[in-house]
Amino acid sequence: MSWLLPPLPPTWDAALRDVRAQHAAARIAAAQRLSQATDEQRLLALPALLALAKDRDARVRAAAFESLAELAEASALPACVAGTQDDDPLVRELAVIALSHLPPELCAPALLDATASPHPELRFQAVLLAAEHCPQDAEPIVRRLLQDADSRVRASAVRAAGVLGATRASALARALGDALTDSARQVRAEAALLLTAAGDARASAGLVEALQDPELCAAALDAAPELGAQPEVVAAVAALAQSFLRPRIVKAAAARALARMGDPRGPTALREVLTGLRGDARSYAVEVVGELGLAELTPELVALTRRPRGVDRLVIAQSLASLAELGHPAARTGLAAMVSRGDAAGAFCRDHFASLGPPKIVPNAKSVD
Repeated sequence: MSWLLPPLPPTWDAALRDVRAQHAAARIAAAQRLSQATDEQRLLALPALLALAKDRDARVRAAAFESLAELAEASALPACVAGTQDDDPLVRELAVIALSHLPPELCAPALLDATASPHPELRFQAVLLAAEHCPQDAEPIVRRLLQDADSRVRASAVRAAGVLGATRASALARALGDALTDSARQVRAEAALLLTAAGDARASAGLVEALQDPELCAAALDAAPELGAQPEVVAAVAALAQSFLRPRIVKAAAARALARMGDPRGPTALREVLTGLRGDARSYAVEVVGELGLAELTPELVALTRRPRGVDRLVIAQSLASLAELGHPAARTGLAAMVSRGDAAGAFCRDHFASLGPPKIVPNAKSVD
């Protein structure tokens, strides 16, 4: 059955030899192995990878540029620049990524040039890399690419604007506002998430739209509380928290967002996840209770110490410890009940219970016993 197992990576000597191997798979494996060169081996690895970067097979060239990114040798600059003109789209992308691993003073001109490439996948990568590595020159480029013909490039330009911190009054901030009405959903969503993080109320409609997108929902829920209590956003989050059709992890994440916004429906929805028949997302809900200090859900956590229902007891103990540190007596009691356990949860409880000291008095705290 050994033929079912993946081949072992070549040794260092074999990798140097396989740079000239007949089969592309061997040359790809050689390129991958050369990225792991030690300091003493780098002098041999670099010329070998530069040769592979000109290989007749695009897959080999792609592997070579991935490894050149790992080595980040300044002398690879000409090869990386040449790679951005490769015939293969993936090779072009990996070449510009390899460029970005070089010192900014070396890679900046080539990165800025790549933002004007006729190839959209290169502009897509280059605009974000330029914002990261040469921010002083990137703003006019980002503003230009927010109007690019390719929607993926426009979405990447929005992310680049976030790297530049351009969410306040500026020409770029105004361009981000325009992106909220872009024809492409991905661009609108990226702009909404970025402006939401800055607390910009203009993002409300775009954020509500992002909440309906399965790929963007998690990020949108995490960002939603930054807008405060915008009615349309709160309503959309509450609909997710109360939905019977959405995955329970979405319900729990929406409940977390509501709790962060001070909406009482958040703890209520989390209680349903903690006590429901289905166990998926229960561990996440336990973590949220500790993260947000939701003392009203302490009884549910204490009940799980006796019957964990699929939750690791250590996770329960950690959340109870967070609540106990805030001075909630029921959490302290639940933590103490786990001290005698002979597992990781018990060890955690012994350490943390001993460090809690005398019980704290929480002003105006409601009893949750």
